Amino acid sequence: NESRFLQETIRHVLLSLGSVTIGTCIAVPLGIAAARSSRAARPIITISSAIETIPSLALFGLIIAPLSALSYAYPALREMGIRGVGATPALIALVLYSLLPIVHNTYAGLRGVSPAALDAGRGMGMSRRQLARKVEFPLAAPLIAEGVRTAAVQAVGNTTVAALIGAGGLGHFIFQGLGQAAPDLILLGALPVIALALAIDMVMRVIIRGLTPRGLGMEAGQ
Repeated sequence: NESRFLQETIRHVLLSLGSVTIGTCIAVPLGIAAARSSRAARPIITISSAIETIPSLALFGLIIAPLSALSYAYPALREMGIRGVGATPALIALVLYSLLPIVHNTYAGLRGVSPAALDAGRGMGMSRRQLARKVEFPLAAPLIAEGVRTAAVQAVGNTTVAALIGAGGLGHFIFQGLGQAAPDLILLGALPVIALALAIDMVMRVIIRGLTPRGLGMEAGQ
């Protein structure tokens, strides 16, 4: 019915965008650390890349086992809604999947800042913190936002699979339709997922365009 569809749609959006928001808060500092230290860059990039290669169902399975053990060992966790299946393992997995594109783009964006721009800032007497705030981050922001866009679109698709572990979302209708050989149920879940991914992609592209300095935007358009 309509209320169930609305409920699962809201759950899908909250899981997708919530995981990307948390992932951004983790990945941007990791990307900054990687850009500042070549010693930190290798393990950060390697680990985030390795996580991305794990199939979604396998990653869900890896997270379910320890969460189940913790919820049985500490009943208070179950009362808080933290258990082996459901939204918690799905959220953790989705956050992990969001790390690579944001970490990579943060690293690339900061490392790609023109030395001439940094020299100009130093010539104006800027401190290291002022350089980061007024030069590096404004120039790197479009590429960082591009990483967030990629992570958000991926999260919409991965959240669909999370329905298999009881997380709900629009994937509930897709897998129910597959089990019942009901094309209408499959489309009921699939079409909104596609629309949601396209909508997020368009919104993020507008944000990226707004973050792009005018000179860079003109160069990109040439």
